[in-house]
Amino acid sequence: MLAFGPTLRPITDGLALLPYSNSPHHDAEEQRRPLIHRLIADGTLPDGYATENGTGLVFFGTELREAFTEVEGKVAYSLIREGGSTREEALPTRVL
Repeated sequence: MLAFGPTLRPITDGLALLPYSNSPHHDAEEQRRPLIHRLIADGTLPDGYATENGTGLVFFGTELREAFTEVEGKVAYSLIREGGSTREEALPTRVL
């Protein structure tokens, strides 16, 4: 997960309820997207998910079941390490 504040930084000692990294506000902070991509690519953080403002994710256990949004056009993403980079893939996101 990335922490908020004037300088974003990785959090590697969270509760670990899910085995994924998480990047909320993925579309709202200029530094966030390139930083989470770098941290996943270099192995600092595991593969994970990102959500734009107004979106959320539903898990059953550790299985992602649904991405949703309250704002038309906003989406969530899966973030997957591939070699030395991170692939970002938009998830089907249901409008509430």
